[in-house]
Amino acid sequence: MEIKFPKEFIWGTAISAFQTEMGSSSESNYAGTDWYEWANSEQIIKEGLVSGDKPQDGDGFWDRYEEDMKTARSLGNNSIRMSIEWARIFNDPTFSIDAKFEKNANGEPLTFTEAGNTFGQLKSAADTDVMNHYSKMVDFAHSIGLKVFMTLYHWPLPSWLHQPVKCHIDMDSANAKGWLDTVTIEEFAKYALFISKTIGPRVDCWETINEPEVIATNGYVFGSTAGFPPGLENIPMAFRVERNLAFAHNLAYRILKKNTGRDVGIGTAPPYFEPVSDDKKDIEIAETARYLNNEWILNAAVKGEFDNTLSGVPDEKIPGFGQADYVGIDYYTRVRVKYSESDQYAGVLPMKTLPCEDCSDFQWDIYPDGIRHVSRWIYDRYGKPIYILENGIADSTDKKRGKFIADHLSSLSQAISKDRIPVKGYFHWSLFDNFEWASGYSMRFGLYSVDYKTKERVRRSSADVYERICKGLSID
Repeated sequence: MEIKFPKEFIWGTAISAFQTEMGSSSESNYAGTDWYEWANSEQIIKEGLVSGDKPQDGDGFWDRYEEDMKTARSLGNNSIRMSIEWARIFNDPTFSIDAKFEKNANGEPLTFTEAGNTFGQLKSAADTDVMNHYSKMVDFAHSIGLKVFMTLYHWPLPSWLHQPVKCHIDMDSANAKGWLDTVTIEEFAKYALFISKTIGPRVDCWETINEPEVIATNGYVFGSTAGFPPGLENIPMAFRVERNLAFAHNLAYRILKKNTGRDVGIGTAPPYFEPVSDDKKDIEIAETARYLNNEWILNAAVKGEFDNTLSGVPDEKIPGFGQADYVGIDYYTRVRVKYSESDQYAGVLPMKTLPCEDCSDFQWDIYPDGIRHVSRWIYDRYGKPIYILENGIADSTDKKRGKFIADHLSSLSQAISKDRIPVKGYFHWSLFDNFEWASGYSMRFGLYSVDYKTKERVRRSSADVYERICKGLSID
């Protein structure tokens, strides 16, 4: 079988800082994030919210990045997607650093302007050794022919902005409430400014925030089962978090665009919500789930349109707010749904989800055509170029991954050639096994397995499939 893609297509693999950097030396480990505290908290482990696996026992990409980038290049990749750890850059609070924010009546920051020596103050506060290290990573990637797609924020917050365990126990007593507080938006803008004026112009493409809706829903709607900090079930809080993340994207987009001149986008993780029948109620509930899960945040971040009453129709439009040069899609699964008055999804929707038919280790339904469906849906609504920033499978035995890759890329090629959707690139998740958040090391997504005692990477046979496709070769 031959799967064809445009000559200029971006081929890559994806990783994130927190999930891969630690584990190889004292320099590689960093404890100053909410996720580090959360994953290491004996109380949170005892409650069963996290696995008990420790991120500091991880892959060691911090020290092994040259070897790992060479591995990515050997696969026929011309790009790598990675992220920067905000808390590593600013170990201490940046509250006192001057900056000007124009705010609306709710106190939400709409614009950001440097005040006097804002950048100089940030430069003095930043960890120079860490910045030099990230700079070397970018330079090395370029030296071996890899473009760098960088995510500014891939989930962990500095501990000085979020006390996850305290928020979990008693939100009112917590001093640092993370994305529930608009102060986090302001500090994120300062962080974005510093990065944009240092390594910013040398990065080839920027993503402001990875999957904002997942941060909100897994932490504040499905917190007790998804295990994301702060582990709550509070829908109003979830939408306040999403709103604040949209404001954070708005400021970061403008800062990065102005100071780097690069393409800047935002990423979302849309499942393919499929009604189980042609019944009107099944179709409508699938559309409602899709709207609340992904369209709400994209309307806000890309178009500046907010649906504050969750009616399905935006009731607030902020002039000049919201923009993206592309929309990133992280596609993993189909969710088959049906209308059911006897069931409550997320505590509010009269919806039942059906079990997976062809299942990953995560019990996610494997449905290759979904990548084509969600690409068409997002392009039809937002008219932006698309990058598939993540697509992969938890498959510890590697029995399904090769077919998963081939089938999804075959469907994606149809989206490009037949549907004329401008999909510009594809990043497989992941290059190697990593710390899968609340699930720890139990879920194996890598083209390469990792022995977490020796840090040895071992190529899986599915890597052969991906390499042949990246290099334009036919596969069996």
